[in-house]
Amino acid sequence: MTVVALHTQALVQPEAATYLDLLGRSLHAARLSNGFPERRPLQQSLETLAESLRLGLHGELYVDSRAGLPNLASFTRPLTDKSVARESLARMGDRAALQARAGEAELFARLAAKHAYYEKLQDRELAPVDDHRVLLRRHDPASGTAAFRIELTKLDASGVYVRLQIELTQVSSLWRRKVIDLAEDGETAAANEAFRSMVYRCADLDAEALFMRLHGAEGVSVERVQRGVIGPVLFAMPTGSGVQVIRTAEAPDDALGREWHAWSVGAGAAEHERPELLAAFATDSAALDIREERSNDPISPLLRDRLRDQEQARYRALRERYPFKVFKDRKFVATPGLKAVAHATCAAAGTKNMIYALQLA
Repeated sequence: MTVVALHTQALVQPEAATYLDLLGRSLHAARLSNGFPERRPLQQSLETLAESLRLGLHGELYVDSRAGLPNLASFTRPLTDKSVARESLARMGDRAALQARAGEAELFARLAAKHAYYEKLQDRELAPVDDHRVLLRRHDPASGTAAFRIELTKLDASGVYVRLQIELTQVSSLWRRKVIDLAEDGETAAANEAFRSMVYRCADLDAEALFMRLHGAEGVSVERVQRGVIGPVLFAMPTGSGVQVIRTAEAPDDALGREWHAWSVGAGAAEHERPELLAAFATDSAALDIREERSNDPISPLLRDRLRDQEQARYRALRERYPFKVFKDRKFVATPGLKAVAHATCAAAGTKNMIYALQLA
């Protein structure tokens, strides 16, 4: 594995296959709710990446060296391959004919394998790198009131994979410009370009900051902002005979990153033949119906707990305008060697978090 570009590591076989297997199994072990990006498409994208590497269609897997997840180029590969699958299959002809000629030249064997890859890919639901939907929750034509849920699933600029959900109510009138337009069928909707752009620009904000930003939009009342975040992922992979161990190149500069560094220079630095992976899964909500404001996230405390004394008064005045509360949580999935890192991170913050075991195959 080498650093090939800014925030980018290249992982090759067989380490890439081990990494993708552990990452895929960590998604299943995490017991993800619908507040997170959908697990099945994400796993199918990882399986497709693994298969393309195994078949030699791609030589390297690009990983974001900060978040430890496949980067944009890697996530785009399966989507691109799927988009050309039908046309490619038509050009390649019958797979049985290619297999029958496999003894003539290696080329035909490779084409037959590629044919099988494209056939499987046609039926797979893959993880999007950018998917935006507006769903109607309820509509009262008499009062001009409509409630919507905006869903945005994307690979964030920081390298983590995020699902953002915003529940809001809009009251339309002649003098207000609607931020969401309801189609004539009364069932489908779309945000106008300005509001959509604001959501995209602010998608990397935490739920609290995003709630306040959106609540200021004219004619809109925000009820809930929720973020489900997959990442960061920390990994250590032995290479070949175990003489060298490759690791996440740019661990986060936070409590988790500090514990990871301590592990890396301590017992974790010893060369061994066992791969290790730790994945973090965070939820961050700001909503009107949250009863108690608190953070059970050892990496991300509440904003009020991070402000300096001179900023507290302004913050309290700002929050009095918005009757919502914030709740944050984070869970971890870790192989045996890295469970201690997760436990130490939680202990240092005084939080009680779910830490699921990821058994090595």
